[in-house]
Amino acid sequence: MQKILLFTATLFLSGIVAFGQCANSGSTFGFATAPSIPGTTTQITTCNFYGEAATVDGFLSSMMYTLNIADGGFVTVFDATLTAVGSGSVPYTFMPPADGTYYLQWNGVGCTDDFNCHTTSVACIGFAAACTNPVLAGATTATVVTACDGAPFTVSLAGAASGSGLTYQWQSSLNGTTWSDILGATGSTASVSQTVMTYYRCIVTCSAGSTANSSALMVDMGQCVTMTNGSVTACSGNFFDSGGPTGNYQNFENYTFTITPSTPGSLLQVNFTAFNIENFWEVMSVYNGNSTAAPLMGQFDTNPGSITSGAVDGSLTFVFTSDGSVSYSGWAATLSCILPPANDLPCNAILLPVDGTVGTYNNGGASVDASEILIAPATTGYNETDGWGESTLSFTTWFKFVAPASGNITLDCTGNSFDGQVAIYSATACGDYNTYTFVAGNDDAMDFTSPAPKFTTCGLTPGATYYLMYDSQSTLSSGEFKIALTPLTVTAGAFTNVLDVCSGEMVDLFSGISGNDAGGVWYEMTPTVNLDGSDFSSAGLAYTTFNFEYIVTVGCAADTSSAQVHIFGPSLAGGNGTLEVCRNESFNLLDGLNGTVDLGGTWYNPSNVAIVGNMYTSSNIPGQYNFDYIANNGVCPNDTANVLVNVLNCDANGIDENVLVDMTVYPNPTAGVLFINNEASAELYSYMVTDLNGRTVVRELNGVAGSKVTEVNLRNLNPGMYLVRVYSTTGERTFRIIMN
Repeated sequence: MQKILLFTATLFLSGIVAFGQCANSGSTFGFATAPSIPGTTTQITTCNFYGEAATVDGFLSSMMYTLNIADGGFVTVFDATLTAVGSGSVPYTFMPPADGTYYLQWNGVGCTDDFNCHTTSVACIGFAAACTNPVLAGATTATVVTACDGAPFTVSLAGAASGSGLTYQWQSSLNGTTWSDILGATGSTASVSQTVMTYYRCIVTCSAGSTANSSALMVDMGQCVTMTNGSVTACSGNFFDSGGPTGNYQNFENYTFTITPSTPGSLLQVNFTAFNIENFWEVMSVYNGNSTAAPLMGQFDTNPGSITSGAVDGSLTFVFTSDGSVSYSGWAATLSCILPPANDLPCNAILLPVDGTVGTYNNGGASVDASEILIAPATTGYNETDGWGESTLSFTTWFKFVAPASGNITLDCTGNSFDGQVAIYSATACGDYNTYTFVAGNDDAMDFTSPAPKFTTCGLTPGATYYLMYDSQSTLSSGEFKIALTPLTVTAGAFTNVLDVCSGEMVDLFSGISGNDAGGVWYEMTPTVNLDGSDFSSAGLAYTTFNFEYIVTVGCAADTSSAQVHIFGPSLAGGNGTLEVCRNESFNLLDGLNGTVDLGGTWYNPSNVAIVGNMYTSSNIPGQYNFDYIANNGVCPNDTANVLVNVLNCDANGIDENVLVDMTVYPNPTAGVLFINNEASAELYSYMVTDLNGRTVVRELNGVAGSKVTEVNLRNLNPGMYLVRVYSTTGERTFRIIMN
């Protein structure tokens, strides 16, 4: 169980794998000296696990190297400060930025680890490119902030030129003015020690002829603390294992050591610059206070990084245990103290603008007020808006903001990947936690893209002030984080017009609204299978109106608008037909059409001239005449039908209706059957039944026999008034009937 806990802590502290390199595991195995002759190779070990880092010294900045794993993989190169200086798939070409020791971490592709044996090696492949003028000496750096009396540390260069043809001479000074060469310090790095405050610099010379001095670095003397049973007060200096700066710790150690700030009111910060103990079997435990009764901050067998106290007295307690098998070089750490931030309490909250501005803040040195624990959010999950993944408070800082007019905001802390958590409260008194009401909280981004908070909250009272508590997710981590608040306004748009479409056509529903935000979803009120995104197909649907809703949702905010589509059937001009009329006879062209007809269309005479209305007077010349009817419902394409009018050699001006004076129709009103009595004449007649719109509903040529009673079936007609026209070449008569 101990190994599982340690592995979890290691992953957490190493952080998310950076792009292009693997995180430092802190676990080292294998030691070698880099070859210095081109064409030579040094095997480091035949059994490096993926995830381990081999220690290789003797690298020269004037040479190029190939780093390799016999069966393939990935390598990340770390310098003495555990900063990654190169990475890539093997075989990887490495040009050291400075002479010295580097840690080569071996991994599988994707930064995977395993417990299989892999043969690893380093080969010298030749000289690096020659240096050029003017040479850059860069800045002087050191592995310590303050030095221990007589304890060695390393000085090196940052930002200096690289390549072949470079020579180095390190110098020291007691006053920063008068300099002396350090004997034997002629590499790009140098191991030095001191008993008093000392300045360091390096003279860098390029074979092309230029020389430059690095910037000077002052290293002061500091307190040096080694692990034992006991306690100390300090705000500077170094913290080592029991072996000090140069030795290893011993087997079977079990030490408890407390460090308290020497500056009252400050918080101790311990930054581990090296950490090498036996993985899985040896452990350092860190407690947030002055004893092991304080909250446990973590247990580590790899580098903890930077740890800041959040205790009332600013102290940290360390417990180290070692087993009886092997001992390693242990650790080195620098000690410092920081003051709590000004906004450590809610009454000192920083006012945040709600306009999208990204602010950068730091919770280093922040502490937890005892009463703050009373309002810690509930443990609901890492990607939620009603609580946190863990309710433990670590380094709380406070902010406040005024809710915008919409009452909705987006809170985004993903400007960097600092693993934090946020809670929003309403309160009537900033110093009285009993008046605080939890509104919303988030641990990791709701879109799962970052360990930093990112979420929305709605329903805030516009113009009201709210308090925001920002805390580190880890009990160990404090540092720089970012906050941006943005008003959240969602607009689904407004209805503009009904979308008229002809059956079978496709329509974009966005054509029926305006002023809408993108990214919403369309829903149909009458379910069909014809909606695809915003495209609606009218094929196969009834000729009616369909209703839709467009809903835009951003986090907790939503808005809805509506659209309508009216589907029209095709334009109907009816079927082609024939009419027989006499010369000079006035007739209704609609009587010549069959089937369903859209009224309101346009007739064109045989000369293709539009006719006003449906009535027309036939020519005085017998013959056949074509009339075209074009119907349009205003949405669908035109439809055309033709009526062939046969003008007979009879003159309507000479027709005498008196010849039909004895003809009768009955019953009137009728329930569906009509009788035409032509018993008084032996002549054969035709009949036509039309509605009051002039539409022919029943017609029979030569359907009225002479000297007989003819039955006409009207059962399919709707109730109303109809006209029955009985006619021949010798005369005609029209009867009005009522259909019940």
